[in-house]
Amino acid sequence: MDGSIKEAESTQTAQRVAAVAVVIVGFKNADDIAGCLTALSASLPSPGFDIFICENGGRPAFEQLLDELLQADGPCAPATDFECSDQFQSATFVDVHRLRLRERPGCDVWIGCASGNLGYAGGINAWLGPLAERDGWKGVWILNPDTEPERGALAALVEHAEATGKAMVGSTILDGDGSRSVRFRGGVHWQKLRARSVAIGLGDRADALHDVQLIEREMDSPSGASMYVTRACIEAIGPMDERYFLFFEDLDWGVRAKQFGLGYASASIVAHKRGTTTGSAKAPGEIPKLTVYLEHRNGIHFVRRHFPWALPLRVAASCLYSLRFLLRNAPGNSLAAIHGMAAGLMGEVGQPSWHRNQAK
Repeated sequence: MDGSIKEAESTQTAQRVAAVAVVIVGFKNADDIAGCLTALSASLPSPGFDIFICENGGRPAFEQLLDELLQADGPCAPATDFECSDQFQSATFVDVHRLRLRERPGCDVWIGCASGNLGYAGGINAWLGPLAERDGWKGVWILNPDTEPERGALAALVEHAEATGKAMVGSTILDGDGSRSVRFRGGVHWQKLRARSVAIGLGDRADALHDVQLIEREMDSPSGASMYVTRACIEAIGPMDERYFLFFEDLDWGVRAKQFGLGYASASIVAHKRGTTTGSAKAPGEIPKLTVYLEHRNGIHFVRRHFPWALPLRVAASCLYSLRFLLRNAPGNSLAAIHGMAAGLMGEVGQPSWHRNQAK
Protein backbone atom coordinates (compact mmCIF):
# COMPACT_ATOMS: atom_id res chain seq x y z
CA MET A 1 0.00 0.00 0.00
CA ASP A 2 2.75 2.43 1.01
CA GLY A 3 4.67 1.56 -2.13
CA SER A 4 1.64 2.30 -4.33
CA ILE A 5 1.11 5.65 -2.62
CA LYS A 6 4.76 6.61 -3.07
CA GLU A 7 4.68 5.59 -6.73
CA ALA A 8 1.51 7.63 -7.31
CA GLU A 9 3.01 10.64 -5.56
CA SER A 10 6.21 10.32 -7.60
CA THR A 11 4.22 10.18 -10.85
CA GLN A 12 2.09 13.16 -9.83
CA THR A 13 5.21 15.19 -9.01
CA ALA A 14 6.79 14.27 -12.34
CA GLN A 15 3.69 15.50 -14.18
CA ARG A 16 3.80 18.91 -12.51
CA VAL A 17 5.77 21.76 -14.02
CA ALA A 18 7.45 24.62 -12.18
CA ALA A 19 5.78 28.03 -12.01
CA VAL A 20 7.24 29.07 -15.37
CA ALA A 21 7.93 26.95 -18.44
CA VAL A 22 10.87 28.35 -20.43
CA VAL A 23 10.46 27.36 -24.10
CA ILE A 24 13.34 27.54 -26.58
CA VAL A 25 13.45 26.48 -30.24
CA GLY A 26 16.84 25.52 -31.63
CA PHE A 27 18.15 24.75 -35.10
CA LYS A 28 21.70 23.41 -35.16
CA ASN A 29 22.96 26.03 -32.71
CA ALA A 30 24.04 24.05 -29.67
CA ASP A 31 26.60 26.67 -28.60
CA ASP A 32 23.93 29.36 -28.40
CA ILE A 33 21.61 27.16 -26.35
CA ALA A 34 24.41 26.21 -23.96
CA GLY A 35 25.14 29.91 -23.42
CA CYS A 36 21.47 30.65 -22.82
CA LEU A 37 21.14 27.83 -20.26
CA THR A 38 24.33 28.92 -18.52
CA ALA A 39 22.81 32.39 -18.11
CA LEU A 40 19.52 30.90 -16.88
CA SER A 41 21.43 28.90 -14.26
CA ALA A 42 22.27 32.17 -12.52
CA SER A 43 18.63 33.33 -12.34
CA LEU A 44 17.14 34.40 -9.04
CA PRO A 45 15.76 31.50 -6.96
CA SER A 46 12.17 32.63 -7.50
CA PRO A 47 10.16 32.05 -9.56
CA GLY A 48 11.01 28.43 -10.23
CA PHE A 49 11.16 27.27 -13.82
CA ASP A 50 11.64 24.22 -16.02
CA ILE A 51 13.12 24.41 -19.53
CA PHE A 52 11.65 22.87 -22.68
CA ILE A 53 13.75 22.82 -25.86
CA CYS A 54 12.63 21.78 -29.33
CA GLU A 55 15.53 20.90 -31.64
CA ASN A 56 14.37 21.40 -35.23
CA GLY A 57 17.65 20.41 -36.86
CA GLY A 58 17.24 16.63 -36.92
CA ARG A 59 18.83 13.74 -35.05
CA PRO A 60 22.50 14.80 -35.52
CA ALA A 61 21.75 18.29 -34.16
CA PHE A 62 19.82 16.74 -31.26
CA GLU A 63 22.77 14.51 -30.35
CA GLN A 64 25.19 17.42 -30.68
CA LEU A 65 23.03 19.53 -28.38
CA LEU A 66 22.98 16.81 -25.73
CA ASP A 67 26.75 16.44 -25.96
CA GLU A 68 27.27 20.20 -25.67
CA LEU A 69 25.01 20.57 -22.64
CA LEU A 70 26.49 17.56 -20.84
CA GLN A 71 30.16 18.49 -21.22
CA ALA A 72 32.13 18.72 -17.99
CA ASP A 73 31.87 22.52 -18.11
CA GLY A 74 28.39 22.49 -19.62
CA PRO A 75 25.24 23.80 -17.92
CA CYS A 76 23.46 20.44 -17.56
CA ALA A 77 23.79 17.09 -15.85
CA PRO A 78 21.80 13.88 -16.36
CA ALA A 79 18.52 13.62 -14.47
CA THR A 80 19.12 10.44 -12.47
CA ASP A 81 16.49 10.80 -9.77
CA PHE A 82 13.41 9.92 -11.80
CA GLU A 83 13.60 8.86 -15.42
CA CYS A 84 10.32 9.75 -17.10
CA SER A 85 11.24 11.04 -20.53
CA ASP A 86 8.50 8.92 -22.10
CA GLN A 87 5.79 11.12 -20.62
CA PHE A 88 6.46 13.72 -23.31
CA GLN A 89 6.87 11.31 -26.22
CA SER A 90 4.51 12.06 -29.12
CA ALA A 91 4.30 12.04 -32.89
CA THR A 92 5.85 15.53 -32.80
CA PHE A 93 9.04 14.32 -31.10
CA VAL A 94 10.96 11.25 -32.22
CA ASP A 95 12.98 11.36 -28.99
CA VAL A 96 12.90 13.24 -25.70
CA HIS A 97 15.68 13.45 -23.09
CA ARG A 98 15.42 14.84 -19.60
CA LEU A 99 18.38 16.64 -18.01
CA ARG A 100 18.71 19.12 -15.15
CA LEU A 101 20.56 22.37 -14.72
CA ARG A 102 23.82 21.60 -12.95
CA GLU A 103 23.74 24.77 -10.82
CA ARG A 104 20.00 24.60 -10.22
CA PRO A 105 19.19 20.97 -9.37
CA GLY A 106 15.43 21.52 -9.09
CA CYS A 107 15.19 22.69 -12.70
CA ASP A 108 14.36 20.05 -15.32
CA VAL A 109 15.58 20.50 -18.89
CA TRP A 110 13.49 18.61 -21.44
CA ILE A 111 14.93 18.34 -24.95
CA GLY A 112 12.73 17.09 -27.77
CA CYS A 113 14.02 15.99 -31.17
CA ALA A 114 11.39 17.21 -33.64
CA SER A 115 10.13 14.81 -36.28
CA GLY A 116 11.04 17.41 -38.91
CA ASN A 117 11.71 21.13 -39.18
CA LEU A 118 8.56 22.44 -37.52
CA GLY A 119 9.46 26.09 -37.91
CA TYR A 120 9.55 28.51 -34.99
CA ALA A 121 5.83 28.53 -34.16
CA GLY A 122 5.65 24.77 -34.62
CA GLY A 123 8.59 24.29 -32.26
CA ILE A 124 6.93 26.46 -29.60
CA ASN A 125 3.59 24.68 -30.04
CA ALA A 126 5.27 21.28 -29.84
CA TRP A 127 5.75 22.02 -26.13
CA LEU A 128 2.64 24.13 -25.51
CA GLY A 129 0.47 21.13 -26.42
CA PRO A 130 1.77 18.70 -23.76
CA LEU A 131 2.22 21.53 -21.25
CA ALA A 132 -1.52 22.23 -21.46
CA GLU A 133 -2.05 18.83 -19.83
CA ARG A 134 0.33 19.59 -16.93
CA ASP A 135 -0.36 21.38 -13.66
CA GLY A 136 1.78 23.89 -11.82
CA TRP A 137 2.88 26.44 -14.41
CA LYS A 138 1.27 29.88 -14.62
CA GLY A 139 3.13 31.27 -17.60
CA VAL A 140 5.53 30.54 -20.43
CA TRP A 141 8.74 32.43 -21.13
CA ILE A 142 9.58 32.28 -24.83
CA LEU A 143 13.31 32.82 -25.35
CA ASN A 144 15.42 32.89 -28.49
CA PRO A 145 18.31 30.40 -28.24
CA ASP A 146 20.87 33.16 -28.83
CA THR A 147 19.84 35.19 -25.78
CA GLU A 148 21.54 35.51 -22.40
CA PRO A 149 19.12 36.80 -19.74
CA GLU A 150 20.47 38.68 -16.73
CA ARG A 151 19.91 37.30 -13.24
CA GLY A 152 16.61 39.04 -12.51
CA ALA A 153 15.11 38.95 -16.01
CA LEU A 154 12.44 36.33 -15.37
CA ALA A 155 11.51 37.63 -11.92
CA ALA A 156 10.91 41.11 -13.38
CA LEU A 157 8.66 39.72 -16.12
CA VAL A 158 6.50 37.73 -13.72
CA GLU A 159 6.31 40.53 -11.17
CA HIS A 160 5.18 43.01 -13.82
CA ALA A 161 2.58 40.64 -15.25
CA GLU A 162 1.12 39.94 -11.83
CA ALA A 163 1.22 43.56 -10.64
CA THR A 164 -0.44 44.98 -13.77
CA GLY A 165 -2.55 42.06 -14.99
CA LYS A 166 -0.83 42.12 -18.41
CA ALA A 167 -1.22 39.02 -20.56
CA MET A 168 2.10 39.30 -22.44
CA VAL A 169 5.18 41.09 -21.16
CA GLY A 170 8.39 41.96 -22.98
CA SER A 171 11.92 42.64 -21.78
CA THR A 172 14.62 45.21 -22.45
CA ILE A 173 16.51 43.51 -25.27
CA LEU A 174 20.14 44.60 -25.62
CA ASP A 175 22.51 44.01 -28.52
CA GLY A 176 24.74 41.13 -27.52
CA ASP A 177 27.98 43.02 -28.10
CA GLY A 178 28.32 44.32 -24.55
CA SER A 179 27.54 47.92 -25.57
CA ARG A 180 24.36 48.18 -23.46
CA SER A 181 22.62 49.48 -26.57
CA VAL A 182 18.87 48.79 -26.68
CA ARG A 183 17.45 46.71 -29.48
CA PHE A 184 13.88 46.63 -28.11
CA ARG A 185 12.16 48.27 -25.18
CA GLY A 186 9.49 45.68 -24.67
CA GLY A 187 8.70 45.02 -28.28
CA VAL A 188 7.50 46.48 -31.56
CA HIS A 189 5.03 49.02 -32.88
CA TRP A 190 3.21 48.36 -36.14
CA GLN A 191 3.20 51.38 -38.45
CA LYS A 192 -0.11 50.98 -40.24
CA LEU A 193 0.52 53.53 -42.98
CA ARG A 194 3.94 52.04 -43.78
CA ALA A 195 2.84 48.42 -43.24
CA ARG A 196 5.90 47.52 -41.23
CA SER A 197 7.00 46.99 -37.63
CA VAL A 198 9.55 49.17 -35.85
CA ALA A 199 11.51 48.35 -32.72
CA ILE A 200 10.57 50.56 -29.78
CA GLY A 201 13.59 52.21 -28.17
CA LEU A 202 16.06 51.13 -30.84
CA GLY A 203 19.48 52.66 -30.18
CA ASP A 204 18.71 53.90 -26.65
CA ARG A 205 21.20 53.37 -23.87
CA ALA A 206 19.89 50.81 -21.40
CA ASP A 207 19.93 53.36 -18.57
CA ALA A 208 18.22 56.15 -20.55
CA LEU A 209 15.03 57.63 -19.13
CA HIS A 210 11.86 56.08 -20.54
CA ASP A 211 8.10 56.07 -19.92
CA VAL A 212 6.88 52.50 -19.37
CA GLN A 213 3.20 53.40 -19.74
CA LEU A 214 3.82 55.24 -23.01
CA ILE A 215 5.80 52.28 -24.34
CA GLU A 216 3.00 49.90 -23.37
CA ARG A 217 0.49 52.05 -25.27
CA GLU A 218 2.72 51.95 -28.35
CA MET A 219 3.39 48.20 -28.21
CA ASP A 220 1.64 45.90 -30.65
CA SER A 221 3.64 42.88 -29.53
CA PRO A 222 6.51 41.99 -27.21
CA SER A 223 9.73 41.06 -28.94
CA GLY A 224 9.83 37.35 -29.68
CA ALA A 225 13.39 37.25 -28.34
CA SER A 226 11.93 37.36 -24.82
CA MET A 227 8.21 37.29 -24.16
CA TYR A 228 6.40 36.13 -21.03
CA VAL A 229 2.88 34.86 -21.73
CA THR A 230 0.41 33.97 -19.01
CA ARG A 231 -1.38 30.65 -19.07
CA ALA A 232 -4.73 32.45 -19.11
CA CYS A 233 -3.66 34.33 -22.24
CA ILE A 234 -2.62 31.16 -24.07
CA GLU A 235 -5.91 29.51 -23.15
CA ALA A 236 -7.80 32.56 -24.46
CA ILE A 237 -6.02 33.16 -27.80
CA GLY A 238 -4.57 29.73 -28.55
CA PRO A 239 -1.01 28.82 -29.62
CA MET A 240 1.18 30.50 -32.22
CA ASP A 241 0.02 30.29 -35.83
CA GLU A 242 2.19 27.63 -37.50
CA ARG A 243 1.25 28.77 -41.00
CA TYR A 244 3.95 31.47 -40.78
CA PHE A 245 6.67 28.82 -40.23
CA LEU A 246 9.25 31.54 -39.47
CA PHE A 247 8.89 35.32 -38.98
CA PHE A 248 5.78 37.30 -38.00
CA GLU A 249 4.39 34.51 -35.80
CA ASP A 250 5.37 36.37 -32.62
CA LEU A 251 3.95 39.68 -33.90
CA ASP A 252 0.74 37.93 -34.89
CA TRP A 253 0.52 36.35 -31.41
CA GLY A 254 1.08 39.70 -29.73
CA VAL A 255 -1.58 41.48 -31.78
CA ARG A 256 -4.03 38.71 -30.90
CA ALA A 257 -3.18 39.16 -27.20
CA LYS A 258 -3.33 42.96 -27.20
CA GLN A 259 -6.95 43.01 -26.03
CA PHE A 260 -5.79 41.33 -22.79
CA GLY A 261 -2.92 43.75 -22.19
CA LEU A 262 0.71 44.02 -23.31
CA GLY A 263 3.37 45.00 -20.79
CA TYR A 264 6.99 46.09 -20.60
CA ALA A 265 9.19 44.99 -17.69
CA SER A 266 12.10 47.40 -18.09
CA ALA A 267 14.11 45.65 -15.36
CA SER A 268 14.07 42.40 -17.33
CA ILE A 269 17.37 42.65 -19.21
CA VAL A 270 18.16 40.16 -21.97
CA ALA A 271 21.19 40.29 -24.28
CA HIS A 272 20.52 39.04 -27.80
CA LYS A 273 23.16 38.11 -30.34
CA ARG A 274 20.63 38.63 -33.16
CA GLY A 275 20.29 36.46 -36.18
CA THR A 276 22.63 33.58 -35.35
CA THR A 277 19.93 31.12 -36.42
CA THR A 278 18.26 33.00 -39.28
CA GLY A 279 21.20 35.06 -40.51
CA SER A 280 19.06 38.22 -40.40
CA ALA A 281 21.86 40.34 -38.89
CA LYS A 282 24.20 39.84 -41.87
CA ALA A 283 25.00 42.15 -44.80
CA PRO A 284 22.24 42.36 -47.48
CA GLY A 285 23.89 39.90 -49.84
CA GLU A 286 24.64 37.41 -47.06
CA ILE A 287 21.14 37.13 -45.61
CA PRO A 288 19.79 33.65 -46.42
CA LYS A 289 17.21 33.49 -49.19
CA LEU A 290 14.73 31.79 -46.84
CA THR A 291 14.89 34.71 -44.39
CA VAL A 292 14.12 37.31 -47.07
CA TYR A 293 11.49 35.14 -48.74
CA LEU A 294 9.55 34.48 -45.53
CA GLU A 295 9.80 38.05 -44.26
CA HIS A 296 7.96 39.23 -47.37
CA ARG A 297 5.62 36.28 -47.76
CA ASN A 298 4.53 36.42 -44.14
CA GLY A 299 4.24 40.20 -44.16
CA ILE A 300 1.47 39.69 -46.71
CA HIS A 301 -0.26 37.09 -44.50
CA PHE A 302 -0.02 39.30 -41.41
CA VAL A 303 -1.44 42.39 -43.10
CA ARG A 304 -4.18 40.42 -44.83
CA ARG A 305 -5.24 38.98 -41.48
CA HIS A 306 -5.08 42.07 -39.28
CA PHE A 307 -5.06 45.15 -41.54
CA PRO A 308 -6.50 44.03 -44.92
CA TRP A 309 -7.01 47.61 -46.08
CA ALA A 310 -3.21 48.06 -45.98
CA LEU A 311 -2.40 45.18 -48.34
CA PRO A 312 -1.40 47.48 -51.24
CA LEU A 313 0.93 49.32 -48.87
CA ARG A 314 2.61 46.06 -47.89
CA VAL A 315 3.05 45.09 -51.54
CA ALA A 316 4.64 48.48 -52.21
CA ALA A 317 6.94 48.01 -49.19
CA SER A 318 8.15 44.65 -50.53
CA CYS A 319 8.85 46.21 -53.92
CA LEU A 320 10.90 48.95 -52.26
CA TYR A 321 12.86 46.38 -50.25
CA SER A 322 13.51 44.47 -53.47
CA LEU A 323 14.87 47.62 -55.08
CA ARG A 324 17.05 48.33 -52.06
CA PHE A 325 18.56 44.82 -52.25
CA LEU A 326 19.28 45.41 -55.94
CA LEU A 327 20.96 48.75 -55.26
CA ARG A 328 23.08 47.09 -52.56
CA ASN A 329 24.36 44.49 -55.01
CA ALA A 330 22.20 41.65 -53.69
CA PRO A 331 20.19 40.62 -56.78
CA GLY A 332 19.40 37.16 -55.37
CA ASN A 333 17.67 38.62 -52.35
CA SER A 334 15.97 41.21 -54.53
CA LEU A 335 14.28 38.33 -56.33
CA ALA A 336 13.61 36.51 -53.05
CA ALA A 337 11.64 39.51 -51.76
CA ILE A 338 9.47 39.58 -54.90
CA HIS A 339 8.99 35.80 -54.94
CA GLY A 340 8.06 35.83 -51.26
CA MET A 341 5.55 38.62 -51.76
CA ALA A 342 4.00 36.75 -54.69
CA ALA A 343 3.80 33.53 -52.68
CA GLY A 344 2.00 35.40 -49.92
CA LEU A 345 -0.50 36.84 -52.36
CA MET A 346 -1.12 33.33 -53.72
CA GLY A 347 -1.73 32.00 -50.21
CA GLU A 348 1.32 29.81 -49.64
CA VAL A 349 1.75 28.86 -45.97
CA GLY A 350 4.07 26.67 -43.90
CA GLN A 351 7.53 25.60 -44.96
CA PRO A 352 8.09 26.50 -48.64
CA SER A 353 8.27 23.39 -50.80
CA TRP A 354 11.53 24.53 -52.42
CA HIS A 355 13.16 24.83 -48.99
CA ARG A 356 11.83 21.46 -47.87
CA ASN A 357 13.27 19.84 -51.00
CA GLN A 358 16.67 21.51 -50.43
CA ALA A 359 16.78 20.12 -46.89
CA LYS A 360 16.35 16.52 -48.04
